[in-house]
Amino acid sequence: MSTNKKNQLAGFKDPWRLASLPEGAPLAVALSGGADSVALLSLLCEHEGVHAVHVHHGIRGEEADRDAHFCAALAKKLGVPFSLLRVNVPQHAKETGESLETAARNARYAALAAWMRREGISLLATAHHADDQLETMLQHLLRGSGTRGLCGIPAARPMGEGLWVVRPLLSVSKEALLALLAERGLSYVTDSTNGEPCCERNRLRLQIIPLLKELRPTAPLDAAHCAERLAQDEAYLDGIASDFLRQEGREPSVAALRELADPILVRVLRRLMPSPPTARHIDLIRRLLDTERRHADLSVPPHTVVSVESGRLRIREKSPSLGQPFLLPVRPGENRIPQTGALVILGACPEELHAAAAHTYRYTTRIDLNTAEINGALMLRPRRPGDVILSHGMHKAVRRLAGTLELPPRVRAEMPLLVDDRGVLAVPFGALRDGAGTDTDTHVTFYFN
Repeated sequence: MSTNKKNQLAGFKDPWRLASLPEGAPLAVALSGGADSVALLSLLCEHEGVHAVHVHHGIRGEEADRDAHFCAALAKKLGVPFSLLRVNVPQHAKETGESLETAARNARYAALAAWMRREGISLLATAHHADDQLETMLQHLLRGSGTRGLCGIPAARPMGEGLWVVRPLLSVSKEALLALLAERGLSYVTDSTNGEPCCERNRLRLQIIPLLKELRPTAPLDAAHCAERLAQDEAYLDGIASDFLRQEGREPSVAALRELADPILVRVLRRLMPSPPTARHIDLIRRLLDTERRHADLSVPPHTVVSVESGRLRIREKSPSLGQPFLLPVRPGENRIPQTGALVILGACPEELHAAAAHTYRYTTRIDLNTAEINGALMLRPRRPGDVILSHGMHKAVRRLAGTLELPPRVRAEMPLLVDDRGVLAVPFGALRDGAGTDTDTHVTFYFN
């Protein structure tokens, strides 16, 4: 092997160190049979505790069977324990609606994680190399990604509780790996679909990467080094966001958020939201923070609500049933509303229950009530268009009651009202119907978010 190739191979990273695990901890090598994974296994096979694992995806017919047989024979030749896992990718794609490529990746990692737990192996090494890193960075660049996307493939990432996947070859070029195989006399198999310009990644690999190498032979290695530096920058900025949330908590003040530079605000929102927000959603949240309204809501698909409430930003996941109408009878004791999660207690509320509920729910209020003023069945339901309540001799619109205006619009729309056969009897934080608040003999306590 030439000196230049040896220098390129020097970019190989210790897989245990990448995951901060002691050398000798059990390690699995994801072995596809291609040149890259064969090279990786050959570099690691002399270590104790190394195991080769191949995933048969149930596609590519006889070619896939050939790959599985080749991997088993190679592992035997190198003296490495071998396991074959089978997944039904077409069935998985049909059930999830994913593309075949996405379904294969998700099914593969799920099968590997389950197998690793069974075998007591916490570390998986894959053979992604510098050329793969360049392809990934170009894909993210074309999609307009920020720093996180341009970091490309991470050198290490968790793949479940106590499990890690590492990429020791990210700073090693494809050419160096092929030279290693030639030097060691190792053969490999080729996936015929990799030569088809059928998807973006394949076209980058077959058409764009060769052109970039003509312009700059070291392009993959240069890109890998760039990704490492960007990853350091990303970790630093993400650390600032983490420190901010440690100080502010999960519901940071709007004033503090307004003071953040955009790169930090974006990373704060990523940490707060259940799924990564798009650039458009981040822009909408910025506008929400700049609103002068005391309460404002923003719905972020698929199931997230971002709210400004009393000077703080609150992010919650919508229950699939949230917003559904309900009409429930009120019984003595606890009454829970499945559609919203609210709790309404008719009569005495045990102190321990009140303490627990007050800790769980943001809003709580008690209404003292004259049961003789109830006409027919006492029920719970949300506000409806046109709802009014007779208060001080006048019919007043429920949505305009002064006491409720301090609540966010979403809360006003979803909170439970007490109603009977004559209409609205009581509004939390609002009013009781005339006569219902005199000579009271029981009370109703509301807890809701």
